Amino acid sequence: MRKACELIRCIPVPLVYLNFALLLVLATAPAWQTLLFGLTLDDLLQLRSFNPG
Repeated sequence: MRKACELIRCIPVPLVYLNFALLLVLATAPAWQTLLFGLTLDDLLQLRSFNPG
């Protein structure tokens, strides 16, 4: 347990923030991908076939 705590303390803080930013971008990819690249044919087909009722 002590060795694990020492290992965690050795990780540089910017690396932790970089990892968090990368995971945030990957998690929100569907939202910004549509805004950045516009609607694709697959997106239009999904919107057309969506039937809530």
